[in-house]
Amino acid sequence: MADDTRYCELGDPSELDGYATLAVDTETDSTNAHTARLVGVSFCGERGRAFWLPADRFDAVAIGRALRGKRLVFHHAKYDVTVLERHGLPLAGEDVFDTMLAAHLLDENRPKGLKRLARDLLGEDPVEYADLSDQLSLFEATPELAEYACADADYTFRLYEMFRPELDATPTLARLYDEYELPTMWVVQRMERAGIRVDTDHLSVVGDRYRARLAELAESIHGHAGGPFQITSPVALSGFLYGRLGLPAGRETRSGRPSVNHAALDAIRHAHPVVPLLIEHRELTTLLTAYVGKLPGLVNVETGRIHCNMNQVGTITGRMSSNDPNLQSIPRDADIRSAFVAGDGHVLIDADFSQIELRCAAHYSRDPRMLDAFRADLDLHRQTIADIIGKPIDEVTDDERNLAKAVNFGLIYGMGAPRLASSTGLSLHQAQSFMSAYFRTYSNIKGFREEVLEYAATHGQVINMYGRRRRFPGGPNRAAFNSLIQSTAADICRDKMIALDRGLPAEVRMLLQVHDEILFEAPAERATEAAALIREIMESPIYDAKGREFRAPIRVDVGVGPNWGSAK
Repeated sequence: MADDTRYCELGDPSELDGYATLAVDTETDSTNAHTARLVGVSFCGERGRAFWLPADRFDAVAIGRALRGKRLVFHHAKYDVTVLERHGLPLAGEDVFDTMLAAHLLDENRPKGLKRLARDLLGEDPVEYADLSDQLSLFEATPELAEYACADADYTFRLYEMFRPELDATPTLARLYDEYELPTMWVVQRMERAGIRVDTDHLSVVGDRYRARLAELAESIHGHAGGPFQITSPVALSGFLYGRLGLPAGRETRSGRPSVNHAALDAIRHAHPVVPLLIEHRELTTLLTAYVGKLPGLVNVETGRIHCNMNQVGTITGRMSSNDPNLQSIPRDADIRSAFVAGDGHVLIDADFSQIELRCAAHYSRDPRMLDAFRADLDLHRQTIADIIGKPIDEVTDDERNLAKAVNFGLIYGMGAPRLASSTGLSLHQAQSFMSAYFRTYSNIKGFREEVLEYAATHGQVINMYGRRRRFPGGPNRAAFNSLIQSTAADICRDKMIALDRGLPAEVRMLLQVHDEILFEAPAERATEAAALIREIMESPIYDAKGREFRAPIRVDVGVGPNWGSAK
């Protein structure tokens, strides 16, 4: 700590009056913003000078008056805003800056934790929570805690002084932060506060069904193996698949052993009839342990709802992630979705962007055939297979459409013929023929993909239409095209979430955002009207950072039902 550092207890809120900008940090007894009790708050409006206010002296009204009209800086603002709101101090509408969001936009590859940033960027040696002498197990308002909290506010203020000018030096990044990233934080904060109901009785029924199916799968798998083995053991499973059955091992673990992760199994799905059984066994085991067993314990006793944590900086591409529970891991067709239900007198509305990543590929590549299909509102997967095999689109079967879907998503991301063959059941010759026909049909896709990879190799980064960057400090990276497409889809979703938040009536609430889906809750008598308005907002035109319109029309599939599963 510097010699001129002055940390002290806040005597009166008027001591904050002279500051136009204040870093604010809460100390609580939990990392769950929806249940945490406030232990104290620290404030910093200049380098090296910070104030500590213990919870027993926290007057929400007085502090609210002192903070009004100031720029309030937080590191992970969503957490602190929620905690303060629950303790009587709402900050919606205030001028807020989030150093964690700024850190992510400025360098998506670096760690985002406050202590790590203080160490790496400020040259400090911060005290970690685990280093406190008693680890504050009871979170008493000790002098040690006061100093710890004041240091956090000090670091946050100094990071703000660094990050705001850095953002402003790149106008597209400043626009992305001010018009998309920060507004999204407020949207997500309200979504988390709303929460979603869970039918625990339905979970129990689903759990029984999953356990019965797991027993059937285990019996079938052991039949293929000629005897029992530990299906959930990676070592045993690897020995069975790659040793006893001699299946091709296309991926390796860090230690050099053949991998049995989901991607590895999916790549050999058609190599042997036991592989789909193993994939289903793994998916059901995950659903049983991660959701059926855990969801009841996540229900907030005060609200009767689950308030999951949605993370804006959880991925390097800008995609949202979530935990407690991790909603991204729930398969779209899983029974578990039906356990998420609407409140009394309400329904759930599910709005799902249709083929948004393929539309992003069409936008960037300007592929005429793909854009024409989207503008004619055709099913691109059916159109693709119809073009490739030369048959009318209305004669395409569901199996042929599923094959086209694998081809469409696989080839725009650079899947080669061997991987395409193993994942679809085609022969290598058939896969090569499909690839050739695909790139003849969509002639711009391959060339544009190569342009993106070349640009990334030359410049070390890709930049999407909103100005979001993805850097590759390790050199050329085959993920550059994937990153461009996925980050664009993520930012389109942010764009629409902000528009929905502003355009929907208060009684229609956003609850969840999962990949390309947004889930809403609305009064049952307003469901038809709400669904139509949601579609209208989400399908409205979008524009890039230079005001140019997105070339492919946006389409959204909207469903209504009493639970998430039936709303699909």
